[in-house]
Amino acid sequence: MPTVSHNTPLSAQLADELRRRIAEGEYAVGALLPTEVELAAEFAVSRNSLREAIRSLVHAGLLGARAGYGTFVVAASDVAPALARRLDHDRAEDVAEVRLLLEREGARLAAQRAGEAEHRAILDALAARTAAQTVTEYADADVRFHRAVQDASGNALLAELYRGVGGNEQALAPLTGPEVDLAAQRAAFGHVDDAHAELAEAIVAGDAEVAAAAAERMVRLAHEQTGFPGNAR
Repeated sequence: MPTVSHNTPLSAQLADELRRRIAEGEYAVGALLPTEVELAAEFAVSRNSLREAIRSLVHAGLLGARAGYGTFVVAASDVAPALARRLDHDRAEDVAEVRLLLEREGARLAAQRAGEAEHRAILDALAARTAAQTVTEYADADVRFHRAVQDASGNALLAELYRGVGGNEQALAPLTGPEVDLAAQRAAFGHVDDAHAELAEAIVAGDAEVAAAAAERMVRLAHEQTGFPGNAR
């Protein structure tokens, strides 16, 4: 625990320490935080001060809380939540264009930097996407694939920016309704699936230029297929 400053509220100092641990990966995205009792004991503070610190991070979008489950990490920094709050006010075309840039450059870096573990995460997500039997399974695997590519870039800020602009979730929205026939959709956008496979192959092969081109083609085809804005520029 950092040295206590008498000019800064204790709850703010606790929030800063938790924010630091999240940013450094001690508490990864999706992970549960230790309980209030455990954290209060570790920091030698009251549970009220700790609760106030956690509440501020929930409000900031870094943490989430669910009754009966606990407090968990939602984002690795303030960047993604801040960007997410802007999405409703930004033009869809602008969001799509930024997503394309992040996908392309993330893929380029992934091809240059990814190791065996990152390759496995990408290939596993691609296999799950291919094997999906429902639109929910398909969407979950597709999100996992795109995030695995960004994580493989080795640039945590880039990956966080990608999550902040909504990743590929917005482009997936037209394909995930209860009335959607997954088999029919797949027959219509097999070229998008091919682009995903080409991207994974290029990253594993370490070919940065092919990976970047495949990622751009993948995003443009997906936007074109779903009618999502972003291909006009």
